[in-house]
This record gives sequence, C-alpha cells and structure tokens, in this order.
Amino acid sequence: MRVKLEPDTAFIGKKFAYIFLGIIFSLNAITLIWFFLFSNLK
Repeated sequence: MRVKLEPDTAFIGKKFAYIFLGIIFSLNAITLIWFFLFSNLK
C-alpha cells in the first residue's frame, strides 16, 4: 500500500510546488512591470 500511495503523493506535491512557484514568479513579474511603469511615468 505504501508503494502504491507514494507516487500519488509525490505527484501531488510536485504539481503543488509548480503551481506555488508559478504564482510567486507571476507576482514578482507583475510587481516589477508595475514598478517600471510607475517609475517611467515620473
């Protein structure tokens, strides 16, 4: 049973890690773009 459940939990953790990193990267990109646009307006 443990051998059968291990790949599922590993896959879910990997998927969650990719989503988490994607959200952090997108937020950082939006913040940088907004900062550059705001600094260019001045």
